[in-house]
Amino acid sequence: MFLFFHRFLRCPCAVYVLFLTSVSVIISGNSHASEPQSTSPTQQPTTAPSSYDAYLYDTNFNGDRLADDEDEEDADFQEWIDETQDSISDTIHYYGTSFDHFIAKKDDEKPMKNRSYLKIKFKPRYSHREYFSGDASVKLKLDLPHTKKNWKLILETDPDDFDRLEDKQRGISDNSDSSLSGAVGGVRLQGRQWGSWKTNFDVGLKIKLPLDPFTRADLRRVDRLSETWTSRIKQEIFYYHSKGPGAITSFNFYFANPQDPLTILKLSSSAQYLDTDNNWEFVQQAEIFDRLDANNLMQYSIGVSADSRPNYSITNAWVSVSWKHRLYKDWLYMTVTPELDFQDEFDYRINPGIMFEFEMFFTTEGGIDRLARKIPLPD
Repeated sequence: MFLFFHRFLRCPCAVYVLFLTSVSVIISGNSHASEPQSTSPTQQPTTAPSSYDAYLYDTNFNGDRLADDEDEEDADFQEWIDETQDSISDTIHYYGTSFDHFIAKKDDEKPMKNRSYLKIKFKPRYSHREYFSGDASVKLKLDLPHTKKNWKLILETDPDDFDRLEDKQRGISDNSDSSLSGAVGGVRLQGRQWGSWKTNFDVGLKIKLPLDPFTRADLRRVDRLSETWTSRIKQEIFYYHSKGPGAITSFNFYFANPQDPLTILKLSSSAQYLDTDNNWEFVQQAEIFDRLDANNLMQYSIGVSADSRPNYSITNAWVSVSWKHRLYKDWLYMTVTPELDFQDEFDYRINPGIMFEFEMFFTTEGGIDRLARKIPLPD
């Protein structure tokens, strides 16, 4: 803003000064016009620069200087951004490492790599028949690699356990009455192996009075069906003291051509039961992930959702296209998703909308490609 006003205010002053200078040159030239001047045949009379030439010179000089100032300010701002990101990442790593060493590291053990991270997400969304909504969430995970069973500390400001299944699958924030409000914190036992199955187990509290204890567990397995098809089965169970139990069952199928591994087809079928609603929700969805280049990913989605109560009925059908873009280095990303919904609450009339998403990651573990979409591998 300062450079803009500097450019704006300086140009008229320069023109004004140059105007006075040109006038004085003209007057001076007229006053000496009557005096005889001798010139040699080989010497040409010197022509004074015009005011237009002087104006161009001054404008170009000032423009180059202002451009240099702008480049310098851009470099300073970029340096400040990098230093801030590094400072937050180092702080997260320091607390994760310190806590891990305090509770689990033995004196004769060597330090292990710590994968603690902080993720901040902003998701404004607008649809024609509803309203504008904005959501922000923070997720912190402190890695404890020295613990024998690989425990982790978790903090979530916007848990989605009691959100609608459709919103979970589409990554939409749910502001309904059944969704949870308030942050939750706890510990996670991650990656325990039971044969071909892997498990996660969480236990903690909702950080809001009155305190609300919860527990969560999931069980999953991956199978290679053929050279191009892979399946993934996942069962989740959760319980909150204030809301009761809930469960999600999902079957996912992945297809990718070995000659084109950057394009992946995903077919999913999921069901969720919430005791608070005494309702089963079903979601069928097909997605295509197309990695365009190192900085861009396209995601195409079509799906339908249904409820079992009060009578089995289709609640929504949708089509969406998402463009995911790496904005800066490997920690700042943007997603733009135009979408068309056909909801029962609007008599299945078309409801166009758009959603934006901004994600920031803070971790010392650099070089992570967060646009990568990969088919899960069997354990």
